[in-house]
Amino acid sequence: MCFTVKYITQKKLKYAQRRGDSADEINQLERDIQDLTLNMEAQEAASGFIHPPLLVFKNTKPLKPALLNWGLIPYWINDKKRATQIRNKTLNARGETIFEKPSFKKPAQQQRCLVMVDGFYDYHYIDNKAHPYLFENRDKTPLVFAGLWDNCRTVDDTIWNTVTIVTTPAEGLVKEIQNNPKKTEARTPLILTKETETIWLNNSTKQQIEDVIYAKVVNDLVVQGK
Repeated sequence: MCFTVKYITQKKLKYAQRRGDSADEINQLERDIQDLTLNMEAQEAASGFIHPPLLVFKNTKPLKPALLNWGLIPYWINDKKRATQIRNKTLNARGETIFEKPSFKKPAQQQRCLVMVDGFYDYHYIDNKAHPYLFENRDKTPLVFAGLWDNCRTVDDTIWNTVTIVTTPAEGLVKEIQNNPKKTEARTPLILTKETETIWLNNSTKQQIEDVIYAKVVNDLVVQGK
């Protein structure tokens, strides 16, 4: 997959209505999201390599949104130089290996989250020229990705609150369009449904999480080419 997402815009409050169980919870979520994303409105899209803040719901407080920077820095990194280097390599986490890789093993077990975006960009190549395509939900609701989060403090006393997006082999429309000649496999963010969101956030077993990762789900996406 590519490393660019479409930022939250008018869709953000629809997710508050979906997550909240009562009018009070929905109102609080709307206020929280408005406050967090106040300065994000002007941005149409963001590349992962500038490590923008992404709107997430952590498993510790699933109804409390937070902004975490894209590119996971593991808790055991204590040097600022290493932190800035590793986060370019941890924008995405292959779902098949999150319980094995040192950077992702602990978060996969204990620190999962939901990442909410309007959409994501991927590329179709024609004559070695990349053409961007925007993928969105057909009903224009936010896309919810499976994510992993972590916190660390480097020796210069910098606190890093970061997140990675879990990916799986692409299916359906994404697989049709994604044809990067430099890659042997098409990948896509692991898009969650309302049911799998709950499994991802809950204190689920490794088997339950892997069932979500390995399920071959073709999402109802639409695409816009540019």
